[in-house]
Amino acid sequence: MDNDKRRTPRNLVAKGTRGQLKSTIPVEILNLSETGLLFEVASTLRPGSTYDLNAIFGGVSFSGLVRVTRCHAGGFAADDKGGRRLIYRAGGEFVGLSEQQTLGLRLALSKRLASGASLKRLP
Repeated sequence: MDNDKRRTPRNLVAKGTRGQLKSTIPVEILNLSETGLLFEVASTLRPGSTYDLNAIFGGVSFSGLVRVTRCHAGGFAADDKGGRRLIYRAGGEFVGLSEQQTLGLRLALSKRLASGASLKRLP
């Protein structure tokens, strides 16, 4: 029996896939589906808040609205001064996407999966 309650399957993205929220907040995207994504960010985000996301998935430019569904401390990363900084892991769902935006996501997911590149389906 499959216990996954997601509407669409998530796929891992290439390490280093980045985007921006509000055109000023850098994020590293960890996985992606047609309905949402998981990403890391340097500061906490309030669940329920919405942000404009700009990113490139599999060579396909994407711009759309994301609602944060959860955000929690996700570990530490090295900073540029030889220390460590706390990073947060946030989940988000796409909201109000146009048909063109949805098609762009599908195209990015299908291109990466068809090429066998670093987008991999999660269990």
